Amino acid sequence: MARTDIGVVEQERPAEAGQPEALLAARGVSYSIEGQPILRDISFDVFSGEIFGVMGMSGSGKTTLLRLLIGLERPTGGRIFFRGEDITTLDEDGLNRVRRSMAMCFQYSALFDSMTVAENVAFAVRNRRDLSREEVRRRVRELLAVVEMEGTEDRMPADLSGGMRKRVGIARALMQEPALMLYDEPTSGLDPIMACNITGLIMRVRRERGSTAVVVSHDVLHLLQIADRVLMIHEGREVLQGTPDDMRASEIPIVRRFVHGLPGTEFCSAR
Repeated sequence: MARTDIGVVEQERPAEAGQPEALLAARGVSYSIEGQPILRDISFDVFSGEIFGVMGMSGSGKTTLLRLLIGLERPTGGRIFFRGEDITTLDEDGLNRVRRSMAMCFQYSALFDSMTVAENVAFAVRNRRDLSREEVRRRVRELLAVVEMEGTEDRMPADLSGGMRKRVGIARALMQEPALMLYDEPTSGLDPIMACNITGLIMRVRRERGSTAVVVSHDVLHLLQIADRVLMIHEGREVLQGTPDDMRASEIPIVRRFVHGLPGTEFCSAR
């Protein structure tokens, strides 16, 4: 074990010998805006078929990390590899090629208000000449059934609840048949029952479609239920990386407080 400069103990990562090549890998990734560090020296691997969780408090840099992984932002330090290719060196055409194998589900779904549900789901393949209109309609119906939104093709986003919009957002992402799904706060703003439905859907998508997922969330309960491994970030730095059981058993103060919802002087005043 090693003591970090933010005053917590970080467990050493397991040896990489004998492990399969990662689908996605971050190596010493840092990101700053006008000299203000947002992320500092983040490293991890995501292997095919797993759900990799990233947790931390609001403002810890989780969403920024997702944007770096899909190439919407470029790191100011370190490298990101997808299928062994360093995507930090790619131009926009190269990034667009890589993004065809990735899909991002945004926190607020990011549906187009002027489009129907069917048009939103089909948006990712709107310029595909190898798909007929009937094939696109068939795939839209199929994916809406996957997310349990059958019969909503002609509805508008304004007519949908928050949970329904998130499910349509997942269907739209699946339209690309991605190897990697990126979820940004998938349960944020949902009631407990709908949050369970969404986490169950993420697991079902992995099980039935074989896709790999990175799930960013501060919803500890649901994230630890679905993730194979988890990275915790605090103030832009890695605190701990391990299994959900590692997170639950950790004695690192910030991890213990976050996972178990315990108060601390840096979070709130005890009465």
